[in-house]
Amino acid sequence: MIDSMQNHLKHLVKGISGVLGVIVLIALAGSAAQAPESVVPAGTRLRVRFDSAVGTAISRVNDGVAVRLLKPVEAEGREVLPVGTILTGRVLGVRKADKHTKTYPMIRLGFTQLRLPDGRSLPIEASLADLGVSEYVDSEGAASTVPVTKGDQVAVAATSGGIGAGVGAIAGGGKGAATGAGIGAGVGILADLAARSAQWWDFTLKRGRRAWLRLDADLEIEKPPAGAAGKSENSPNE
Repeated sequence: MIDSMQNHLKHLVKGISGVLGVIVLIALAGSAAQAPESVVPAGTRLRVRFDSAVGTAISRVNDGVAVRLLKPVEAEGREVLPVGTILTGRVLGVRKADKHTKTYPMIRLGFTQLRLPDGRSLPIEASLADLGVSEYVDSEGAASTVPVTKGDQVAVAATSGGIGAGVGAIAGGGKGAATGAGIGAGVGILADLAARSAQWWDFTLKRGRRAWLRLDADLEIEKPPAGAAGKSENSPNE
């Protein structure tokens, strides 16, 4: 009887071990299936082109916005975001300019969806990072006009005056230099006034405008389904 019980226990242990082994294999398979194929780290910059126009005078909160990737993005030594990838989002905040109340124009965009050329859609967290020389983008991704500092104004006026004096001196000696300096100072004042005035102008990020976006969180990209690799929906020249 004891031998019978021992044999029964052995079979029971083997059965439990087999079940546990199957559970472990299933768990490992599930983890492998859920693990992303590639991860693009937060902070990565994306070179894009606007497919739709947004602006401080024409946009409202929650208006849609779309951009298209101009440069491929690599992760772990291979391309994961090809040219033509589309990112969509919305206007998170907007403020019109008002010279009388000294209100600067501002617009903030948030991008939440990414569509690859093979048709896959992925969630994304991205914001504006850089618009070039005409607008300033802060650390929160809000774009506004660049405040002109007092030092910049003085530098413009002084440089313009110096150029005018040099031209005047060539044209008419000392008297010409004095006249040229006056002209240069006038040019500097006009440039200063124009710079001041530009702070209160509304601006538009037109369709075709180029910019840099920044990933605000890691982007996990899963392996494409079988047969999707050769599929392409978006052309960068659309």
